[in-house]
Amino acid sequence: MPAWFAAVASAFVGLLAHECAATGRRGQAAYAAPECGIAAAAVMAIVPAHLMRSIAGGFDNESLALTAMTGTYYLWIRSLRNEQSWWVGAAAGLMYYYMVAVWGGYIFVLNMVGCHAGALVLLGRYSTGVYRSYSLLYVIGTGLAIYTLPVVGWTPLKSLEQMGPLVVFLGYQLIEICEVIKRKNKLGRKQTWGVRVAVFTGAFALASLLIYILAPTGYFGPLSARVRGLLIKHTRTGNPLVDSVAEHQPANSKQYYQYLHFICYVAPAGLLVSVFRFSNANSFLILYAAISTYFSSKMVRLIILLGPGMSALAGIAIGTAFHWSVHQFIDLTSSENTAGTSSTNVTPSQK
Repeated sequence: MPAWFAAVASAFVGLLAHECAATGRRGQAAYAAPECGIAAAAVMAIVPAHLMRSIAGGFDNESLALTAMTGTYYLWIRSLRNEQSWWVGAAAGLMYYYMVAVWGGYIFVLNMVGCHAGALVLLGRYSTGVYRSYSLLYVIGTGLAIYTLPVVGWTPLKSLEQMGPLVVFLGYQLIEICEVIKRKNKLGRKQTWGVRVAVFTGAFALASLLIYILAPTGYFGPLSARVRGLLIKHTRTGNPLVDSVAEHQPANSKQYYQYLHFICYVAPAGLLVSVFRFSNANSFLILYAAISTYFSSKMVRLIILLGPGMSALAGIAIGTAFHWSVHQFIDLTSSENTAGTSSTNVTPSQK
């Protein structure tokens, strides 16, 4: 089973890299997208960070979780391709629900998507399509998890670890309300900002009142010891089992090379390509690389979260280089053939 799921995870990473390479900051046509996708899938299939949880004959929850995680990321990015692809967010929500069912690391996946959705607003890339995509993913994924998984229960609406995506979801509703008012009344820029200030001020006042009422009752759950260990600088989590496992210790450069190998040097080139060909999809890879690198530095085990992103970036670097090299060769060959044809067409009188 792990080997089959690993093959599917590799395919999802290839599709993710293909989607990220398909458009750039000016919406230009695909550049080396097929090559990037194939290269990323190949890298994901052999990178040690993935192999350690995908060996045939073994089994761990991460064997299934990586497939669900990469599937959620790909479908989320696919839903952002254009304003008409927002419906793919529903498929992303179903994949996220599967992720919740198989691994406790679903919190990272939800926060990763939530961070990207929030970043799109800050980058001025909010649109109705993005709003629909994120709303579908959050409502379907979280709603199914609350309704069908007793171990999850109401924690998505109470746990501080999952409060960020909830805030982003509510913020998206407020932004869309403002956009609807703007379109309906054909408001100018100054009037639109006035509406936004009024809506968000009222929402902030109401949220503050609810927090004031609910906080003393213990409604909001605290951060778990493991999450505190990732965010706060100290050496022990307080859990003897967690502290005694080697995989739960901070990572070092030797371990990064052990689990990522050559992509430690290739992925930065893919990151650079993504920066210069900036888009909604590429911004996700950039953010994913930064966040997963931070958390993996706190715990060796979390390098497994870094593997898909680094594989996608390495695939973009390799695919772009291959595409450029092949076209340089084709252009050179074509120019030589053209020059040869021209010389053979010269008549004796011209000589």
